[in-house]
Amino acid sequence: GEASAAFVLARLLATRKKDLLLTRSSIASWQQIMDEDVIFVGPPKFNLQLEVAAMKQDIVIEPEGIRNLKPRPGEPEYLPDRMAPGKTSEGETHALISRTPGLSGVGELLVIAGNASPDTFAAAEWLTQPLRARELLQHLRTSSGEIPRYFQVVIKVGFKQGIPVESSYVFHHVVAAANGAPSPARR
Repeated sequence: GEASAAFVLARLLATRKKDLLLTRSSIASWQQIMDEDVIFVGPPKFNLQLEVAAMKQDIVIEPEGIRNLKPRPGEPEYLPDRMAPGKTSEGETHALISRTPGLSGVGELLVIAGNASPDTFAAAEWLTQPLRARELLQHLRTSSGEIPRYFQVVIKVGFKQGIPVESSYVFHHVVAAANGAPSPARR
């Protein structure tokens, strides 16, 4: 799922940025992470830099699901992942898409992750498939018509035989810019 996610993201981004570099997170330098736009694909257990980085997040991935650290009215505090009994390749899990300012205020971080490969791939599809991306933008769009630059989005994913067969938007939070100001928006 992580490889498929990286592929669909690279295919989309290569149309806009010619000097794209794909590498394992274990060999990415802290200097690169601090000073460049970086996309992490996969759970924190595979992207160890994310566990030690001081990222401000309202929503975090835990080993068995997603924790909402600042639930708003009507939002769940915890979304457990559920695997089908005796079948590790079937279940219902959750993925998190986080777009945040870079750690040093330079560049940006995009994290696409879940606890299982199918949910990570499904989250990448929400960013790369036109119908899903339009739906995501509809959810993110503010009443004034703007789209926040920084956000976290939770996606629910159902999968069978390791393949995501359904996915749906659950909720999102707007992330403040590095200086604490509201997320800059775009139309």
